[in-house]
Amino acid sequence: MSGFVVSIFAGLLALAALVFDGSRLVSQRAALDDHAANAARAAAQEIVDIRLGNERIDPQAGSVAAHRYLAQHELFGSVRIDGLNVEVTVVQNVRMTLLALAGVGDQVVASTREVRVVDE
Repeated sequence: MSGFVVSIFAGLLALAALVFDGSRLVSQRAALDDHAANAARAAAQEIVDIRLGNERIDPQAGSVAAHRYLAQHELFGSVRIDGLNVEVTVVQNVRMTLLALAGVGDQVVASTREVRVVDE
């Protein structure tokens, strides 16, 4: 009987660890989605050559704006600018708390968001 109780308890503890750390991963992913989109929007505001009819995002100024946003939120990422498109990828390690007891190490969470400037 005591072996059955121990195995049920171990199973419930493993389930609780999955729920707790799994929800932290989902929450962090949602936060990174927002930050990647906001950084891309910051970069997209650096439009040049509007009067020439050849609108484009200044690659250097856009990259600086996106990286500045990420730095303000203590995040790191990559920025790719092509014409009127901006793509920002943010990557972060998330430390496992309960799953670490079972030997599961840090998990990498990443998000990529793209912004396209539309001139209508």
